[in-house]
Amino acid sequence: MSYELGFDIGGTFTDFALLNRESGELEIFKALTTADNPEVGALAGLATFLRERGLSHDSLLNVYHGTTLVANTLIEHKGALVGALATAGFRDILEMRSEQRYAIYDLFLQYPPPLSPRYLRRGVRERIDRDGRVLEPVCEKDVLRAVADFKRAGVEAIAIACLHAYRNPQNERRIAEIVGAAWPEIPLSLSSDIAPEIREYERTSTTVANAYTLPLMARYLKTLDDRLAESGFGGNFYLMLSSGSSALAGSARSQPIRLVESGPAAGALAAAYYGGLASHQDLISFDMGGTTAKVALIHEGAPAAASNLEVARVHRFTKGSGYPLQFPTVNILESGAGGGSIAWVDSLGLLKVGPQSAGSDPGPACYGFGGARPTVTDADLILGFLNPDYFLGGAMALDESAAARALEPLARAFDWSIVQTAAAIHQLVNENMAAAARIHILENGRDPRDYAMICFGGAGPVHAAGVAEILGVAEVIVAPGAGVASAIGLLIAPVAFDYSRSYPTMLASADWRAVGDLFEEMEAGGRRMLRAAGIPKEETLIERQVDGRFQGQLHEIQAPLPVDLSAMQEDGFISRFKARYRELYHYVPDHTPIELLTWRVRVSGKRAPVKLARLPEAGADPARAFKGRRRAYFAERGDFAMTPVYDRYRLGAGMTFAGPAIVEERESTIVVRPGMHARADAYGNIHLFRAGAQQEGGE
Repeated sequence: MSYELGFDIGGTFTDFALLNRESGELEIFKALTTADNPEVGALAGLATFLRERGLSHDSLLNVYHGTTLVANTLIEHKGALVGALATAGFRDILEMRSEQRYAIYDLFLQYPPPLSPRYLRRGVRERIDRDGRVLEPVCEKDVLRAVADFKRAGVEAIAIACLHAYRNPQNERRIAEIVGAAWPEIPLSLSSDIAPEIREYERTSTTVANAYTLPLMARYLKTLDDRLAESGFGGNFYLMLSSGSSALAGSARSQPIRLVESGPAAGALAAAYYGGLASHQDLISFDMGGTTAKVALIHEGAPAAASNLEVARVHRFTKGSGYPLQFPTVNILESGAGGGSIAWVDSLGLLKVGPQSAGSDPGPACYGFGGARPTVTDADLILGFLNPDYFLGGAMALDESAAARALEPLARAFDWSIVQTAAAIHQLVNENMAAAARIHILENGRDPRDYAMICFGGAGPVHAAGVAEILGVAEVIVAPGAGVASAIGLLIAPVAFDYSRSYPTMLASADWRAVGDLFEEMEAGGRRMLRAAGIPKEETLIERQVDGRFQGQLHEIQAPLPVDLSAMQEDGFISRFKARYRELYHYVPDHTPIELLTWRVRVSGKRAPVKLARLPEAGADPARAFKGRRRAYFAERGDFAMTPVYDRYRLGAGMTFAGPAIVEERESTIVVRPGMHARADAYGNIHLFRAGAQQEGGE
């Protein structure tokens, strides 16, 4: 049992990565996702993957899983029927939201429908004040009356979110006791467990979203767990959380909402890991798959973190138009730009790409599964970037004539040739991704020109050089196994648990004993979770942070805390807080006192580092990796060029070559644009440099 396996179920493909912990050998595999029952395709793909390598399920020490199922459930509105219990007078918080309009001049503004309809939301007489004092106990009759109504309506899960429960969960827990006695089998989600943080709407939204996905994920995870056990797997089964950590499936099952960015978070971890091997601590992670593109910022070797996110937006790129979720997450920007993104003409006669996607069923037209609408993959095939006979290593042939037929209506609409149409789609999707990435990076107070880009995903290496050029990024790194980055990231994630509690106080007058008690309570829960995962006490790491702001402001920033809270002043906390504030806003209101709101802790276990096998030195000449030439279209030249094609698996450390060039591997294709230079390093990373850029980093 020296093997660990990660598998990530995406919208189009399910990715697998198998690591031999003793030798450092990493093997990867892709299978089409079965959209209706994703676990079916995943388990079948896993069985095939192991069988082809002469292994069985009992060879696996640990299995790590990332999934988009939670996010898709919210986006597609296919979750459970949820009943919600709130403090009397506050049942409409889901529709009142924050009373801020994301587009103040839009008279037809739309929001996604509440995940719990109004007729299933009930007020309960009870009250706790902002300091946590019980002003009114729970009215049991209100709860029982609501439960009876919920039963008649066929409710499948119940969310409980009471006023100020983040300060004192007593009344919420009493409501849960009453519901549990009257209806023992109904799944419950309490805001004091799911998101014990200030901000009533966000806390309620997160709790209801958790209840909405709870029954589906419970069935899904039980099926996976049971089937793995039936196949002979006897190790630990972990789930990837949005925060970039993994947790035992049993402990994560009650809070499925924390899995909403499961796969993308794993991709960001893979970016940080491979960036470290290439001697880069500051990176833009660019992950473009079949359905979406994800961008994350890696700063000083770690993915940027956030305390909240938003999903299922009515307008995909408009903040405030979706469901806000309140828990720690890797800070990821997602856009509807993938290989399956559909090109179309809008009402103004303009060419658009995405966010609609052909997914895996029917998929792009060139897949031959019945798709007829033009996609990014069809365009890339027409341009010669993809090898129709070597897609997925030759396991799946691509139909170039079907791709051309799909592009014909667009070509006629603009009076373009098929090639011009394909080139326009390719360039437009690059521009869209670059624009979204630039905004995300600038919002984090960074300049994209100060970073290298590391790319992943099946479509990422095809488009990365073009996106980097638009952003002004001088170096692109393509990691080995780029098409299955999230699955590789699953093997790197530490076992960890994140806790938070809101306790608003001014820094100058904080009761550090009370804050210490909060941390002790949260850390004790984390230690219990780690013991259940078999991690000894001496291998436990604890990190503390706080969300703070200048008094009177609406939003907070995060800052690390010293272990000894009594040393806050001497430790330089204030200077660190102000330095981070200046990075984001370039001005610090020094005259304004600091207010601290939400206290956070991460309890994690040390994990043996992943040690990958190194490539032997091979000299600069790439002749042994040369496969031949094929026609590929480059906008810089305005025409096709006979372009050298290299086999990535035969590239050795130190080999260099100039663009234009194409590098093929089973899961993805690297496009080296004219004027660029490429070099392979000792870990199999391929570095692409713009002409004149300094070539450094990587062994």
